[in-house]
Amino acid sequence: MTTSSTTRPDLGTRVDLRRPEQLLASLPYLLGFTPADSLVLLTHTPDGTEAHTIGHVMRTDIPDVTAVPELASPLRVPLSDAVAVTVVLVGGDPPDDGPAHRDVLQALAVVMTDLGVPIDHALWTPEIRLGARWCCYRDEQCGGELPDPTASTMAAVTTHAGQLTYGSREAMEHALDSDGDEVLARRAALLDLAASRDKTRATARDEELEGAYALVGDVLARFRNGVDGGIDPVLSDREVVALSRALTHHELRDAAFGVCWPPRSDLAVAAERLWTVLVRGAPAPERAEAAALLAYTAYLRGDGPLAGVAVAKALDAHPGHTLARLLDQALARAVPPETLAGLAQNRGRPLVLRADGSGVPRAARGPGGAGQQVTGDPRNGGPA
Repeated sequence: MTTSSTTRPDLGTRVDLRRPEQLLASLPYLLGFTPADSLVLLTHTPDGTEAHTIGHVMRTDIPDVTAVPELASPLRVPLSDAVAVTVVLVGGDPPDDGPAHRDVLQALAVVMTDLGVPIDHALWTPEIRLGARWCCYRDEQCGGELPDPTASTMAAVTTHAGQLTYGSREAMEHALDSDGDEVLARRAALLDLAASRDKTRATARDEELEGAYALVGDVLARFRNGVDGGIDPVLSDREVVALSRALTHHELRDAAFGVCWPPRSDLAVAAERLWTVLVRGAPAPERAEAAALLAYTAYLRGDGPLAGVAVAKALDAHPGHTLARLLDQALARAVPPETLAGLAQNRGRPLVLRADGSGVPRAARGPGGAGQQVTGDPRNGGPA
């Protein structure tokens, strides 16, 4: 499946999606964008009661019927703890005698039988919008018109939690578009200049790392101060360049995992906004560091689609980026967000912010002390 998203376990509110029309109207808020021409699978997992909880929510473009068997391999791990699935097909013109894409559903039923996971319910709608027709594949009496997705309980819950929902997957991808070729070229030149100066000056690694910690902490504090108002600070070229260089210090990048936990905290929200600004504003290959951190932050709060887009940005900027490749594998295998939380909770030397809004490095050192695994400037041949 091209998109895998674990439902938001930390939204704080239980939402009843047992009615088909409620489930369909909630899909944009479960996925993070409004699906079109999509095959969506929602896994059912036991919750200790007679009801089931939605586990993974997975989406792919509607495949050709001959390609459906190829879904078996990527589905095997995400379905390993599922007791059943609900299948939704979005898109297509309905024939006179029922929902569209019945051949795709029949082929998928064979795959699900081989995987040992039954299809509990199968639904179709041409699009997710108010008044759109929907119907079931197995019951001619099951159907109706969709309620307003924006007025659903899931919409209210996700909006309250600060979860953005895009009009389409393309809109989600465009939200991470770069600031423009001219801007990136200007910043790349500044990065090259800084890298060349590094070769001619002897700066103590500990001193360099202290400055990087202070810089990132200071900017994070500025972004955190704007969380309630939703207005992010504007970063200058030199600030983007300095932050991009700071994140190439692997000890600092590892410390940055810590500000992403717990998900949806003021600091985690500020961090996600900062990583987003840097993904747009940093040139390659430095962009990969911010993109990987954005992917990690989104992953922790269950936003698999955004994490997937950010991973793609990271690998495009730096195909060999280790963290991005690991996150890409985690997404493909539907690793639970709680499993990756260990990176944030065992980060060694943490990044802390003073109450007055400036960042300071804590005196305590992680294993091995400061100055180890510090340099990673790709423009100087450092590790990625």
